[in-house]
Amino acid sequence: MSSTFQNLTGPEITLPQMLATRDWRAAEQLAVLQAHPSATLVWSSVRIPGPIKTGPQLTQQYQAIMINLAHQYGAAVLVQMSFDRPTGFEFYLVLDVPAAQVKRALIQFEQQAGFAQLCDLDVLTLDAGNLKQTSRQGLALPVRPCLICGGDAKACSRSRKHGLLEVQQAVDGLITEGWREV
Repeated sequence: MSSTFQNLTGPEITLPQMLATRDWRAAEQLAVLQAHPSATLVWSSVRIPGPIKTGPQLTQQYQAIMINLAHQYGAAVLVQMSFDRPTGFEFYLVLDVPAAQVKRALIQFEQQAGFAQLCDLDVLTLDAGNLKQTSRQGLALPVRPCLICGGDAKACSRSRKHGLLEVQQAVDGLITEGWREV
C-alpha cells in the first residue's frame, strides 16, 4: 500500500519489525552505556504513529536536529551515532552532562512548536548495570502534550481519542513545516 501523505513515504512496518527494533534499541543502549558507564545517553527515535515511519524530509529534519544538539553540547559530546532504519531514523549522543540537566533542556526542545514535537528524546544512564531512564514524571515536569489537543499524549494514545488518520495528517503537516533552530 502506498502512502497518501506528502512526507511519510517509506515502507509500511509490521509489528514484528517494531518489536525487533525495540529489542535492538535496548541492547544498543545498554552496550553504549556499558562502554561509557558514567555518561548520560540521549537516544532519539521518531514519534510517528502508524505503519509508515520514514521519508526523506523526515530523515533530513532528524539529521538537522542531531547536528544541532551535538553542536549545543559541544565538547561534552563523547560519542555520536545515527541509524537510518526502516522503522525510522534514530540517533544517540553520549554526553558528559548530568542526566537531569539534559532531560530538562530536551523537554524544552521537544515543546517547541513544529517539528521538534515529533522528537522522542530519551535520557538514559546506567544504574547497577541496568538502563535507567530519566523521565518527566521523575523530575516533576509536565506530561508530553498530544499533537492534536494538547492534553496528555499518553492518555490520548491509550484511549485512541484521535483517529490514526487525524494524527498522521498532523504529523505530515509538522514534517512539511520542518524544524528551525530557535
